[in-house]
This record gives sequence, C-alpha cells and structure tokens, in this order.
Amino acid sequence: MKPSFKMRVLTAVIGIPVIILILLAPAWVMLAAVILCSLVGLFEFYGAVKMQKSMPIVCVLGCIGAVIIPFCTFFKPIQIMTFAFAYMIILFAVMLMSHRKVMFTDISMTVMSLIYIPFLLSHILFIRRMEFGNIIVWLVFIGAFMTDSCAFFAGKALGRHKLCPNISPKKTIEGAVGGVVGGGLAFLLFAFIVNIGFSKWLDSYTMSYLRMFVLGLISAVMAQIGDLTASLIKRQFEIKDFGNLFPGHGGMLDRCDSIILVAPAIFLFASQISLFI
Repeated sequence: MKPSFKMRVLTAVIGIPVIILILLAPAWVMLAAVILCSLVGLFEFYGAVKMQKSMPIVCVLGCIGAVIIPFCTFFKPIQIMTFAFAYMIILFAVMLMSHRKVMFTDISMTVMSLIYIPFLLSHILFIRRMEFGNIIVWLVFIGAFMTDSCAFFAGKALGRHKLCPNISPKKTIEGAVGGVVGGGLAFLLFAFIVNIGFSKWLDSYTMSYLRMFVLGLISAVMAQIGDLTASLIKRQFEIKDFGNLFPGHGGMLDRCDSIILVAPAIFLFASQISLFI
C-alpha cells in the first residue's frame, strides 16, 4: 500500500466518526460545523486566488458573510433579503472608498465565493430542518463519499478511457460510471437499513426504493460535477490542492467539493418529491 493511500485511509478512519457524531448531535452542532467548514473553505479559496494579502478587507467581509449565511437558514425570506441587500451595500461602499485598489472583479469574486461555499453548504441545514431531516441529511455524505470511493476503485480496476484529461487527467469514464452506479446502490442500501431498522420511528412511513435510487444517481452526478469544478478552479489558479488540513486528502474544499453540489440537489429533490411513502 502506497504511503499516500495509507494516509488517505487513516484520515478517513478519523474523519468519519467525527462526521457521524455531528450528524447525531443537536442541530446547533451542525450549524457550528457548517460555519467552521465555510470559514476554513473561504480561507483556502482566498489563498488560492491570491486575495488574502492583496484584499484583506474584502476577505474579512467574506468571512463575515460566511458566518451570517448559515444563520439565514433560520430566518424568514424577507429577513434574508434585508441582510443580503445590506451586505451588498457594504461591499459597494468598500469598493467606492477604495476604488484604486478594490475592483469590481474583487467584489464579484467575493460574492461568488459566498455562493460557492457557505450558501451551498448551508443546504445541509435546510435538509436538517425538513420532516425526517435528521435521516435525510445522512444522504449528503453518503452520496458524496460513496460516489468518490466507488469512482476511485472502479477507475483503478476498469479505467481505460479518460473523462476530462485537460481538467483531471486521472479520472476515467469507467470510474465515473462506477461512481454513479455506486451512488445509486448506496442510497438503496440506506433505504433498506432505514426501513428495516428504524421503521418504528417513521410513523408507518417507509422510504421509497425507486425515489431513493433516482436520487442516488442524481447525487452521484452532482458529486462528480462538484469534484471536476474544484479541479478546474485549482488548474486555472495553478495549485495542486486548496490546502493540507487533511493529510492525503488536501484541504477543506478538497473534501467538500462534492458535498457542495450534493446538498442542494438532495434538498431540492426531497422538497418536491417525498422520499417517504
């Protein structure tokens, strides 16, 4: 076993129990975790795009936004719109006062970073607040991690044709297909476990195997799009990883790149099509 692979396995062995504890903890623990992940992710992102030193005031405002956005999941729409409007006014005021240094592209990068990281990650909190949200929220991590693992092993065993060689040279079409199939099967297995082991807490409801399988396929596709998007960002800014917080896995963004799109996909699907019948 290669040292790098050993390090990846060791990090996963330590990290998975932490995630499980967060999922089992009260909602405020998950809120704190999303805020922490958002702040670390933004710090890594600003380092990647070289904004930490050149635009410190903009980075500070970005970090403030990363704290506010997760809290907005508990507010009413009019309150969220008020916060968003006030925040944009502050950004524009900073740009006007420092127009020789702070460009509109810097403000745009800040807004995009807030959408890309804390806003999309905050869908984990939206899911947690849904009916049976304490069960559905597990799908975010199952969808992201199982897709990644299945794609990795399928690519190693069967990979012959490159998927996106100019973006991520190691990824193959066979690996991508394995990830999608693995994601769908993982959701089926999760539904089976929930229906068999937790039925007495579901008020006679059961998880739909068909809907779960479809959602698993969708989540797997979203996970791989998120992964490839992060790879493209790193390639454009000529970095290997966003950080080195997790040995063998890179930084926070390297670990959350799949979750970033899986969480909204699951929330939007489960909001419109019940997973329970």
